[in-house]
Amino acid sequence: MNFKISISDEAKSDLWEIRQYLARFGENPPRKFKESFDNFLCQVSERPCMFSEYAPNPAYRKAVIEFEYSVFYRVDETLGAVKIYRVLHGRRNYEKIIE
Repeated sequence: MNFKISISDEAKSDLWEIRQYLARFGENPPRKFKESFDNFLCQVSERPCMFSEYAPNPAYRKAVIEFEYSVFYRVDETLGAVKIYRVLHGRRNYEKIIE
């Protein structure tokens, strides 16, 4: 069973900002990031609990993808759904953002 994936407005904004930033370095970085994010979506739809819980807030799970970006998401096994909440660079202070 594949889980249904939804993306929060904040995560959509994060993704747009990431693409804009990476585009400054040519066509290849945004393409690589998109491939990595699409691969993550495939993996998490098939096995949503494969990535570890985010220790400061175990309600979330965290996956690290291309260019040190972390994807924070929640799994609702009852509904068979995964919701992507944020996509943040590894140098950001997560604890103030993911509460």
